[in-house]
Amino acid sequence: MDNLTALIRHGESENVEFKEQWNDHGLEALASFVNTKGGTLLIGVRDNGAVIGWTGDDRAQQTIINQIVEILRVQPSVSIQQEMKKSVLVIEVRPGTTLATCRGRYFQRVGNTTREIPAEQLGRYFIAKLGVQWDSIADNYTLEQIDPAAVKRFLELAKNRLPFARDDESVESLLQKLELVHDGKITRGAILLFGKNPQASFTSAQIHMGRFKDAITIIDDKILKGNLFLQVDAAVQLFQQYMQVRYEFDGKPDKTESLSAMQRTEIWDYPITALREAVINALIHRDYFQTGAEIQIRVYDDRVVITNPGGLTGGMTVDELRQEGHRSLPRNTLLAQVFYYGELLEKWGTGTSRMITLCQNHGIPEPEFSAHPDWFSVTFSKDFYTDERLLALGFSERQVQAVRYVREQGVITNKAYRELTGAIDRTALRDLNDLCMKGIFLKRDKKGRATEYVLVKKNPDISPT
Repeated sequence: MDNLTALIRHGESENVEFKEQWNDHGLEALASFVNTKGGTLLIGVRDNGAVIGWTGDDRAQQTIINQIVEILRVQPSVSIQQEMKKSVLVIEVRPGTTLATCRGRYFQRVGNTTREIPAEQLGRYFIAKLGVQWDSIADNYTLEQIDPAAVKRFLELAKNRLPFARDDESVESLLQKLELVHDGKITRGAILLFGKNPQASFTSAQIHMGRFKDAITIIDDKILKGNLFLQVDAAVQLFQQYMQVRYEFDGKPDKTESLSAMQRTEIWDYPITALREAVINALIHRDYFQTGAEIQIRVYDDRVVITNPGGLTGGMTVDELRQEGHRSLPRNTLLAQVFYYGELLEKWGTGTSRMITLCQNHGIPEPEFSAHPDWFSVTFSKDFYTDERLLALGFSERQVQAVRYVREQGVITNKAYRELTGAIDRTALRDLNDLCMKGIFLKRDKKGRATEYVLVKKNPDISPT
């Protein structure tokens, strides 16, 4: 075990818990350790790390051990150690190969807290302990539920990456080669990828997509169903309906050439390829164990938010997602593999990096990634200078008001800033200089107080304070 003094000094954590005395809460904490990553329970220590000591004798210690073994069905490592000249009962448990139950309830460790596992998530925990992923589970499905047209389309997509793909490949043979058949049974992954009606088996395996004017005003509302490939196509089509597009023409027409004959490039509000990548990631990485939860896509005037059930896997962080060459830890390996073969997904964790690069090249802000234990979201924004973004970056309400003014009027002066915000001259100058230093405003020097401030067009290189 780690040094006891160091454990107490660092405080309670994902794998350390303090208890003043032994009780059922201690059993629940140990169960949560077994069900997560293992951990250490210290008896005789208050929540704040103050050592009050454990006064039990050998008989009390054996009673505790018996309770742990009989109730949790695990074998702990138990010892008495000295700290501040007082005894501390130290109980260690390893992560289990199956879930430990405490009086009919299941617990998990979340940060430095012990929480009961919701009933709807128990299946996911049991499967995870067995090392089985959702998409590899085989239930009572049949080949009649597989759509041959979906398989044929996949074969066309996969010609470059799937050497064994043949036009005359039978459905059953292909599913076996893709590891979508286990012990002669069709897997859940096969139904999602190639099923005639996947939602008949998995009602929430769909995309709920809508066009919003604001948080409560819904302009359009759609449910996208079918296999995963069809859901991707449907989402992209809706993006193109919801978004604005402009056209850029290459070169100049000569006298005999009409404008319509020239090659034109479509410029959408957001790069379609980046949105498509985000939708694919949501479909591949979502937690299908969360029954009743669906992927949601909200398209607003100034942003697009794509949210899928299930947080990041394997301890990955949002910061890691932004790094090139980060780890690739798909929650549903079979789904990811098939999309990779179909050249719809890259294998080496490049999806988020590609989205970032595509947005930079498009001249819009980098996408924002948000992670929670139960969900993950990607937000694409049109504008660098939204109120929410500026406030998150630490700017004052006065400064945000000034940026909004310049977006509408094109320019602001010190005098205009003071009249707009009510700030005194010194405060106005400080605020404006701060906006310039942080890459939001560009100063255009003129004589005296006529100095003008305009918006910088590129992405400001600043981070939240």
